[in-house]
Amino acid sequence: MNTPASNRSFSMNRVRLLSNRYFLLNQKNWLTGLLSAAGIILIIWLIPVLITSGDTVPSFNSALLNIAILAYTFGGLVIASTIFNELHSTNTSYQFLTLPATATEKFISAWLVTSVFYTIAIMLAIFLLSFSVESLGAIIRGSWARFELFNPFTADVANTVSSYFLYHSVFFLGAIYFRKNNFLKTVLAYITVVIAILIVFSLLMLIIGFSYQGELNVTMQAESISQLFPEHLHSALRILFTLLMLFLAYVQLKRRQIA
Repeated sequence: MNTPASNRSFSMNRVRLLSNRYFLLNQKNWLTGLLSAAGIILIIWLIPVLITSGDTVPSFNSALLNIAILAYTFGGLVIASTIFNELHSTNTSYQFLTLPATATEKFISAWLVTSVFYTIAIMLAIFLLSFSVESLGAIIRGSWARFELFNPFTADVANTVSSYFLYHSVFFLGAIYFRKNNFLKTVLAYITVVIAILIVFSLLMLIIGFSYQGELNVTMQAESISQLFPEHLHSALRILFTLLMLFLAYVQLKRRQIA
């Protein structure tokens, strides 16, 4: 559906308003999920603490950080998969399509909410959760000597966020392309594509592995395969793949907008 001529120019103010709209429409479910995840993580830490001595209270980074990071990734992908549910419902699609904003503004605002803003909010939530856990642990131990707060500015966290942005682009495309069961269908599509790529890659490796005499060379090791993709090339491919998924998602949304 075409937007009025006055709304065809890009406006950051409309992006801000659309971002607020996405949050207001989903705030109940998102806040419920966030509090539930935080509660479950806290319980996972608290149960063994209650049945052990105070000297063996684990720190947040050693006991809960991986669980929190997993929750960040999984929760973000679910949110990304459902951000365009309004578009796929016959009762609400007209509301989304008739918003006085361009497809670009709708796309950017949805991407910002489910990737950048979501990441910032969850990193802050993990930091606050680590502060709560470490404070309780210090009280139980009777000592504040081992007070280790979550640091979101480490290389490991940066790699996790980078991976999330890559996977997010895939599920963001699935949120627009699929009309129902977006998350599960995106997972299935992703697994199918990965298996297909692995099969093609394996066949190529088999072909390359044959010597001139027609014998199979079985001496190729994992490290020799990794040499085909140096670190800088690997990072470039990840960025290009993410941009490709976002471009396809934008094209799909644009088609829906002008239909």
